[in-house]
Amino acid sequence: MATSTVLPILSRWNIMKNIIQTHEIGTKIRAFRQNAGMSQEKLAEILGVTPQQVQKYEAAKTRITTDRIQQIANALRVHVSHFFRNRAAELTLNESETAFVLKLRGIKDSNVHASLKTILDRLVK
Repeated sequence: MATSTVLPILSRWNIMKNIIQTHEIGTKIRAFRQNAGMSQEKLAEILGVTPQQVQKYEAAKTRITTDRIQQIANALRVHVSHFFRNRAAELTLNESETAFVLKLRGIKDSNVHASLKTILDRLVK
């Protein structure tokens, strides 16, 4: 095969291997939803779709538009870019971390959130 033929093929392969697959998005939706302690029914209600549609998103039975991914990210309080990166290790919480996150999400006062963030930032340094 001539070099001029190989380079376009390799270039296309490099582009294609970086395209995220629908099933990866679905897996991340499920993981983020579960980490948020949210049911499929609640996510469906927020999105204005049926719970069956959320099931289809998670099972990669249907394609998801970028607008819908943004809506899902907003509903689950994650940055949309998290759907396009390999963050599996960051999605796995142990029992203690899960309890902490659920308690934190129960706090509705934004000033308390800001104070806790400041404290955590200082502890992590």
